[in-house]
Amino acid sequence: MILPLPCVIVAGGKSSRMGSDKALLPFGGHQTLTQYQLQRAKPWFQSVHVSCKNKDKFNFDAAFIEDEKEFGEFSPLIALYSILKRFQTPVAILSVDTPFVSKEVYEKLYSYVSDFDSVIAKSPFGSHQLCALYSPKIVQILKKQIIQNDHKIKNLLAQIKTKYVDFDDDELFANLNKPDEYNRAKEKL
Repeated sequence: MILPLPCVIVAGGKSSRMGSDKALLPFGGHQTLTQYQLQRAKPWFQSVHVSCKNKDKFNFDAAFIEDEKEFGEFSPLIALYSILKRFQTPVAILSVDTPFVSKEVYEKLYSYVSDFDSVIAKSPFGSHQLCALYSPKIVQILKKQIIQNDHKIKNLLAQIKTKYVDFDDDELFANLNKPDEYNRAKEKL
């Protein structure tokens, strides 16, 4: 089953702990981690897009969504605002640096989407705000929070109707922030 939602891969972070832009690192036989995530997600969703600060850093074609230029900071909230402004339907969000999230995770999240503004994956490690579904109904709340210079996604989630969906396996949400995490993930493939 293809989920009737757009999916946006968030690939615009600073990657400060990695030491280089993790969205551009080679992974899984692909030139970049971003392309790896695009190929995996394409059969799962109605459409797949890439969120970034500036699409010029990529040397391949994709449906890019650049951060709104009115905000200069690097922030997941700015990315989320820029994404949700473009859609009339809930959007699946997938962080570029979580290459083991499965389609089944999004199918389970989708089962709650009609009743909530955000549906967030949660594992024993904690919640995963960039493995989630978000409604475009929250765009004005997002903009107000950004203007107030509050970039904490947990503060947003406290203001809207949020559902946390439990998963038992932390490995699904393994996040590649540091070189050793990236190297371990490459070995797992």
